[in-house]
Amino acid sequence: MTYFSTGLRADHDLSRFDCGKDVLNKWLQTKALAADTGMTSRTYVWTDGDALVVKAYYAIAPTMVDRTEDGISNRMAAGMRSVPAFLLAKFALDKSLHGQGYGSDLLVDAISKIMGAAQASGGRLIVVDAIDDEASAFYQKHDFIPVGNTPGRLVMKMSTAFSAFGIG
Repeated sequence: MTYFSTGLRADHDLSRFDCGKDVLNKWLQTKALAADTGMTSRTYVWTDGDALVVKAYYAIAPTMVDRTEDGISNRMAAGMRSVPAFLLAKFALDKSLHGQGYGSDLLVDAISKIMGAAQASGGRLIVVDAIDDEASAFYQKHDFIPVGNTPGRLVMKMSTAFSAFGIG
């Protein structure tokens, strides 16, 4: 099946979503719509065909990375102390999609949205805060680099995203 992302709406069925991580399930079901409405992040969902049942989601938000606090290289920061970036704040697939390559597809979808935002407004890095070692390994497999001073945080330069994902 092919999935396409759409912005989260109140009529999406979130009740059946289960990625295996309670914190991610609960955020989607109780906080995602408020974050979207409050403009603190934008949540995109994949639905099951014509139905409104959510099968995957991600949320993105603008952020700043402090080169010194996070321990990123001067080269990655382009000499800036505060580096404009986008945070891939949440990222999850329903357990029914695990192990089928959809995680990579969802990541390309998310990075495509981030790249569009960066082209419109600027932004040098894409940032993720991995929820656990499994998530960290997934992001590293997709060219994200762990930062020195913040456990679980990984970054990717926008230029790497253009090359690695063929986006842009």
